[in-house]
Order: sequence, then C-alpha cells, then structure tokens
Amino acid sequence: MTSKEAAEYLRISYDGFRTMRSRGQGPAVFIALGRRLRFRKQDLDAFLASRVQYDDRVSDPGHAKGVSAGSDLNPVALKRKRGRPRSTGQIVLMPVSFYAKASLLLALAMAGCMISLLFS
Repeated sequence: MTSKEAAEYLRISYDGFRTMRSRGQGPAVFIALGRRLRFRKQDLDAFLASRVQYDDRVSDPGHAKGVSAGSDLNPVALKRKRGRPRSTGQIVLMPVSFYAKASLLLALAMAGCMISLLFS
C-alpha cells in the first residue's frame, strides 16, 4: 500500500506519517520502487504491535503489573495536560557563595585593569 494508505491504516494523518518516517520513528520495513514507498500490511501490523504500551496505573488483571483493583490512586495526579508545559514564573536563586565568588572575580578583574592602566 502507498504512504497515504499506510497512514490511513495506522489512523494517523499523512503529514504525521511522513514526519514519523523522516525522524526514524515510523515503520522501518518498506519496499522502495524508485522514489515511491510501498508498505505491507503485516509490516504495519508488526509496527503497531511494537508500539503497544501498558499503563501500570490501570487495574486490569490481564495487563497491569502490580496494581490491585482497590488501589488508592489520586485521579488529579494522574491527569496530564496536553501541549507544551508552561513556565511557572518561579525565580531561581543561586546560593550566596555563588554571588560571593562572582563579586570576587569581578573585583580582581577590575583591579587587573586598573594596574594595567597604571603601568602602560
């Protein structure tokens, strides 16, 4: 099948499929006919099978690993927001020793400049 058909089969957009392929994250097995790529259904199925992930937090006895049905999970902590994380606006302060060392180096540099001006 063509790249467009493969994208439809995987239920992703064609552009997303092309991006995955260019980043090396898409199906690695394909047939090249000149500049055209063809994909076999069994190779796409193997690609999908290799991408299966299990969520340890889900209490499904067939798939969960070590999570009991009555576990006390905080649903708010499990929910993740989509998109790029935003800045929290927190100011990070360096230790006082960092500022002391920086001011000492600045004073030494200024003294060196003053000495070089006096002897030039």
